[in-house]
Amino acid sequence: MNNKKDLTVKEAFGLAVKNHQNNNLQDAQNYYQQVLKIDPNHIAALNNLGAIFQRLGENQKAIKCFEKAIELNPNYADAHNNLGNVFKGLGEHQNAKSCYEKAIELNPNYAHAHYNLGNVFKALGEHQKAKSYYEKAIELDPNYVDAHNNLGNVFKDLGEHQNAKSCYEKAIELDPNHIVTYKNLSTLHIRTLDDLEKSINLSYKSLKVFHNNSKFIHQSIPLFKLKHDVQQAQYLISKNYKIEGVNEFKKIGSEILDRTEDNYNKRILLTPFEIDALLPFYKSDYVYKPKVISGSCINMNKNWQKVEDEYFNSEKQIIYIDDFLSEEALIELREFCLISKVWNNEYNNKYLGSFSDQGFISPIHLQIAIELKKELPKLFGPHVIEKFWGFKYDTTQGKGINIHADFAIHNLNFWITPDEFNNNKNTGGLKIYDAPAPDNWSFKDYNASTREKIYKFLEDNNAKCTNIPYKFNRAVLFNSAYFHETDEIDFKDKYEGRRINCTYLFGSRTVKQKRT
Repeated sequence: MNNKKDLTVKEAFGLAVKNHQNNNLQDAQNYYQQVLKIDPNHIAALNNLGAIFQRLGENQKAIKCFEKAIELNPNYADAHNNLGNVFKGLGEHQNAKSCYEKAIELNPNYAHAHYNLGNVFKALGEHQKAKSYYEKAIELDPNYVDAHNNLGNVFKDLGEHQNAKSCYEKAIELDPNHIVTYKNLSTLHIRTLDDLEKSINLSYKSLKVFHNNSKFIHQSIPLFKLKHDVQQAQYLISKNYKIEGVNEFKKIGSEILDRTEDNYNKRILLTPFEIDALLPFYKSDYVYKPKVISGSCINMNKNWQKVEDEYFNSEKQIIYIDDFLSEEALIELREFCLISKVWNNEYNNKYLGSFSDQGFISPIHLQIAIELKKELPKLFGPHVIEKFWGFKYDTTQGKGINIHADFAIHNLNFWITPDEFNNNKNTGGLKIYDAPAPDNWSFKDYNASTREKIYKFLEDNNAKCTNIPYKFNRAVLFNSAYFHETDEIDFKDKYEGRRINCTYLFGSRTVKQKRT
């Protein structure tokens, strides 16, 4: 950053805006603060600095900036809108709503404020109001891609799939690289299972856009992610897969890991040379194409009627199913998980995720869903498949997914790493608590709350824990409203030994949103 003492307000503000536009947030923040040191009442600098603080998660600082800008100019619509964004992020929907309404009162043609108000009403479950505000935003700005996409989400929630499809297709027409819309359109086809090939192609398109846009945030990478990717590169090389950049990635990535002394709890800064060496592999695409399954994907030697009866007759609606998949499907699904470059979602407990709307999909994935609906018609037949995913765990972490509940009716979770890699046959599975998330808790409450809050709820409700140990090709079926968490993990520290679970969610619970 240029630290010249004699910068004028105009020069410093210009440098701040330039860095802001280039996403150099720290430099932009410093220049805005330099402007405000000279002119504490520079309204645009206050507004823009507030936006940076919001991006950095410093919400109270952001609120102070926006409130100061509004104090200086009560008719500053941008500041009202931006203050609403902070409140929306904090879940304070009524405060956010008031801010957006004030911005629209000041500027009735403010498309972003109409769009943001639509987001608030959608979060509150008021779909018709959300729809009207998205439509107004599109009327004001016909090329508003996010508004077309979110209007599609409202139609999807209302069950108007054709209207949703039209909105998503319009968003993609306006922005052929709009990754979120590819994901939404793929999910729409997965829900209806009306065009399997299109579901897969759209999901792969979102993955391709993701890879094309790959970059290192702040020129750094979490070491647990790099460790996985280097191991995968080595595995691909050993199987003679010719993927762009794989050899250089393996060489440079291994050198980086060698100098870290196994400290996988941190991010490491990369040199420009290392970034150039690693990026080609991250930007390359490869998804394993499973062989055509000659029979069924789920094990047809099972008495599925008996499984269905066991679930409905169980006191807690928690059961497990051994030998879940057919041997042929299991082999191919495992190859998909080992070979496909789809593990892009990073989580704090050092595990990786991949989702059905961004590459974690194939004819086998979809056939499993179709067969479940066919063979267990009372259980899965009435419900659409909302989403499915895979998680892959670092075998040195000893910790999986924190306690949470899901938004679905039924949760089917199954494991596909052979038992030989599990060092402790009594653990590594799933802990399920027989107390459902309260109906008045929002998704954020039961999925992202502090563990202390959830454990207190379970204690107050005398919840009992069912601990189902890990076993290869075992599926666990339970009420998705139940709180659950991964049991302690102790698997062999090698690529093929990483614990992998797949999860399918069927149906959706109606959860009331808290009106704060």
